[in-house]
Amino acid sequence: MGDKRSTRRDFLTREVAGAAAALSAAGANAFQARTPAGTTGRVLGANDRINIAFIGNGMQFQTLLGVFKNRKQAESDVEFMAVCDVWEPRLAYAQKQSGAPKTYRDYREILQRTDIDGVVLAVPDHWHYAMAREALLAGKDVYLEKPMTHTLDQAARLNDLVDQTKRILQVGGTGPATRLYWKINDYIKAGKMGKIVWGLISYNRNTRTGMWDYPIPGVGDDSWPDAPVTSANLDWNMWLGEVPKRRFSKERYFRWRKFWDYSAGNAGDLLYHRLGTMSTMIGFDFPSRAMAAGGIYVQKNRQVPDTYMTMIEYPGDYCVNMISCMANATSAPLTVYGNWATLEVLEGQAAMSSMGDQRHSDPGQPAQARPRTVAVVKPEPEFLNEFKQANGGQTEVSILPENGPTLGDNWLDCMRTRQSPVYNVLRGYQVQAGISLGVDSYRTGRVMAFDAAKRIASPAPPPHKEYPPPEA
Repeated sequence: MGDKRSTRRDFLTREVAGAAAALSAAGANAFQARTPAGTTGRVLGANDRINIAFIGNGMQFQTLLGVFKNRKQAESDVEFMAVCDVWEPRLAYAQKQSGAPKTYRDYREILQRTDIDGVVLAVPDHWHYAMAREALLAGKDVYLEKPMTHTLDQAARLNDLVDQTKRILQVGGTGPATRLYWKINDYIKAGKMGKIVWGLISYNRNTRTGMWDYPIPGVGDDSWPDAPVTSANLDWNMWLGEVPKRRFSKERYFRWRKFWDYSAGNAGDLLYHRLGTMSTMIGFDFPSRAMAAGGIYVQKNRQVPDTYMTMIEYPGDYCVNMISCMANATSAPLTVYGNWATLEVLEGQAAMSSMGDQRHSDPGQPAQARPRTVAVVKPEPEFLNEFKQANGGQTEVSILPENGPTLGDNWLDCMRTRQSPVYNVLRGYQVQAGISLGVDSYRTGRVMAFDAAKRIASPAPPPHKEYPPPEA
């Protein structure tokens, strides 16, 4: 026990020192004084409103603000205390949209405020770990947009730090917040599809301008032609943080997902969503190995691939194949393959068509009231008898969605109860492991392995198991 406690103390000491080192000389001492190991936030009473701040006011901020506005209108238990961004036009816009009374250009000033309970981080990937780390050490709960971190090592450190500080960290990504996927998880774990052997993820897009070639200046796809972009109103050095220093570049600032310094491209943006969903359905776990392929086949103005594929193997004897193409928008349904049956998650018209007259409990209701996302399970002909026996005699099964709390609602609720959120840091770490191994494989040309016991990645995977048949 002595060694274990010593290790934890050493870890927190390193993290506090790291947080202080990341600060400017002017603010370092003040921040360090406010962030001792074990710092805790305000204890929320039953009637206390939860005070949150938004750090990063770009495209995803607009989406998240809508989520938290809905909560504020419905429950009146949350207040927007501040907004923060390095570019003044976005900051002014965020204050107008949120009604927050205070704005900041430097996120560290928000973390020093003892009246703020949690922060919503919607910033470029290269800032996820550093900001989350400093927020946790300052006693804040954190809503952290996907991907959880920029690298696998950062995910491991963040996982340990959440455990040490006992703060609430919610990862923002699709999957765990959707009740349908947990119903699928229950169905799969009941053995009704036989042994799960692989899953298919396909998340594709296609644009004439090129993926992530957003207007300059602008926010996401929205052009802001009258918004000035100068060294005076955009803190470029703050935005760069700890990544390699470069001269000011509007291309890098507005289109950062095209560069390895700031993002993991398709993998960190789109496939993190889908792998989180697949993990919810099959079960969260660390991968055992991954290998990636793809390239820049069409949009030759970027570092990250426009076409990207990863095969991830898991210790439960199944694999997941992920495909993301930015030059053809036709995607395949999210699919789970078992040796008795195949499950497809169908959306839109495909979902409604698959249900026929049984697609809603009341067939007389209008079509728009019927579920627009549904899981459909169909048996393998060779194993029809096994499927029918496991599924109450049915020859096809439909799993319908249910309403549930959003990730934002779940985060706020957990800030009161101190229970683990639905997309907790361990689940985020497990998804990040699959994403990061794939990116490392793509960039190095090697098959990457992961030792879940030691939490170590390496380019030397063990050989696959073999099962020689008995000699005749």
